[in-house]
Amino acid sequence: MTDQGKKKPELLNGHIPAGHIPKPIVMPDYLAKYPVIQTNEMRDRYKAVFNDQFAEYKELSMEVNAVLKKFDELDALLKQLPHHPESIYEQERISKVLQEYKKKKNDPAFLEKKERCEYLKNKLSHIKQRIQDYDKVMNWNVETY
Repeated sequence: MTDQGKKKPELLNGHIPAGHIPKPIVMPDYLAKYPVIQTNEMRDRYKAVFNDQFAEYKELSMEVNAVLKKFDELDALLKQLPHHPESIYEQERISKVLQEYKKKKNDPAFLEKKERCEYLKNKLSHIKQRIQDYDKVMNWNVETY
């Protein structure tokens, strides 16, 4: 699991400036919910959760990635548009297209799906790592994914 795109907490040395409000570090719920596996039964439960949510992640990931690919294609097309359209009609048309594009890029439903997809990816990586760690401890050399 990588921390790409995540900011590291700000470290302050010396005294804390007046009025400084520290930002809370939000820990994902799955870190507490899926601690180190202690028993075969725990492993089975983790594996069941992984299998159940992997299907959701896979479907969501395909959908989100298709939209992101389309955005990349549109970004490339937008760069080809004239910067100074010749007619007012063209200016208005380009302006409407840009507004619609920005609206779609910031659509709450899409952003929610994208966030859910990232959450599931991290959660599944965490669960998979817990299972692999347990298997190592138990000296099981089985690849179950």
